[in-house]
Amino acid sequence: MKNKYAAVILAAGYSSRMKSFKPLLPVGEMTAVERSIEAAKGAGIKNIIVVTGHNRESMLQVLKKNGVPESYNESYAKGMFSSIKAGVSSAKKAFSEIKGVVLMPVDCPLISSKVISSVMQSADDDSFCVPVYEGKKGHPLLIPEKYFVEICDYDGPGGLKGVTDKYWDKMKRVPVEEEGCVLDMDTPEGYEEIKVFLEAGCTREPLHELAKGRRVYLIRHGETKQHDEKMFIGRYDVPLEDGAEKSVKEMAGKLEEAIGDGMQKDNPLKIYTSPLKRAVQTAEIISDVLGADELIIEEELQEISLGGWDGLPIREVKEMYPEEYERRGRDIFVFKNGNKAENFYDVQYRAVRALRRILDSDDSKDILIVTHSAVIRALENNLKGMKVDDLWEPIGKCDYRIAEL
Repeated sequence: MKNKYAAVILAAGYSSRMKSFKPLLPVGEMTAVERSIEAAKGAGIKNIIVVTGHNRESMLQVLKKNGVPESYNESYAKGMFSSIKAGVSSAKKAFSEIKGVVLMPVDCPLISSKVISSVMQSADDDSFCVPVYEGKKGHPLLIPEKYFVEICDYDGPGGLKGVTDKYWDKMKRVPVEEEGCVLDMDTPEGYEEIKVFLEAGCTREPLHELAKGRRVYLIRHGETKQHDEKMFIGRYDVPLEDGAEKSVKEMAGKLEEAIGDGMQKDNPLKIYTSPLKRAVQTAEIISDVLGADELIIEEELQEISLGGWDGLPIREVKEMYPEEYERRGRDIFVFKNGNKAENFYDVQYRAVRALRRILDSDDSKDILIVTHSAVIRALENNLKGMKVDDLWEPIGKCDYRIAEL
């Protein structure tokens, strides 16, 4: 079964955000591209191709040492989709009997043989297959042979996603327990995270253990400026409504009572907030009432991104995108609209990552976070040992919850 598939490793790009050539960066005891090659071999794949482009000569030396052929993408400057086309086309020509390809971006070097095997074991001739860690999609993507020609001929918007979205009902999500499949090293920060994660044995301390002995205050922003009709408001940056300051001050007073006199005897009082206006304005009012020492903006605490639907009336979206709107209603946790949108599993992953970072860097007993409904749902459920798609009691605007562990 394993040799029905070829591995296509994408390693042609400029690595411009990283500022170092990603395929040849060390990850553990080998380079990123060599880790990808070894993971594919460990899953039993014999047919492996590496797509080259930028810095080709250096890559050829490594590929020769590892006995792996290249697929040179002359159009690598056009972006990743051009490399996907080159790799799929080369695999089809070189390995005529294959039933599909396992697509592996080199900037995801912690994809394991076990994850690759799980994806292949779930595959059929009709479905795309992708691993999901706690609901969040990772890599690799398995592409059945039946879609090769369409992918190589496609010249529309969205790149590969423009094809896979067309067959959204053919996307098979394969649950895995390894976080490495969702980690990438697009940036120096991502690379450092991967190295630390690898050194820790690719495991993390459970969130409830990390928060043990703490009280995490999950605060939803105040009432926002009203519109004439119901809107999709995710990243759409609306301010607080006129007059919201009074109710936020009242909430801040309740927070002060809940925290008590021993609030921050040994530590400066910090308030962490989403960067969106409604959250920052709420946090500033609370900060004034509590006399906070520092207001810290955390990008990963912002509300779910709804992509092109953000800021549009719900009525208009229902009229313009009836099929997509209906899909959203059927599975709101998985659905997302376009490349820039998120689903609830994406929110969960980044929000929990932000809370971990806060708990690691701040040893205060009381952690105050001003954020949004989707983020609060993800954090509260995870602090209770559950997940974002488990049952949750909605929280109103200008209210808060205390997670005490």
